[in-house]
Amino acid sequence: MFNIIGVLSINPNSGDKLAQLLSPLIAASRKDPGCIGYDCKRDELNADTYLFIETWKDDASLDAHMQTAHFKTFVEQVDAILEAPLELHKIMLD
Repeated sequence: MFNIIGVLSINPNSGDKLAQLLSPLIAASRKDPGCIGYDCKRDELNADTYLFIETWKDDASLDAHMQTAHFKTFVEQVDAILEAPLELHKIMLD
């Protein structure tokens, strides 16, 4: 089991658009096989930075998630409001 922490930096004043994109992604991702937890929260120190906090059972579950229509749609649509490329961190859990 492991966590993925994704750092998403968006263009200023794009929070409403991001919220529209996140809602269906989060709802669908939480139903993906092997997903233990999936959320995205705004950084309280930087209003244009959001953190994905995900917990996955195994690599196969994450790989399958990244091939889903809801994930691919989000990636395609969020690109228009990104300030910087998505930064990912993988943390193994005991």
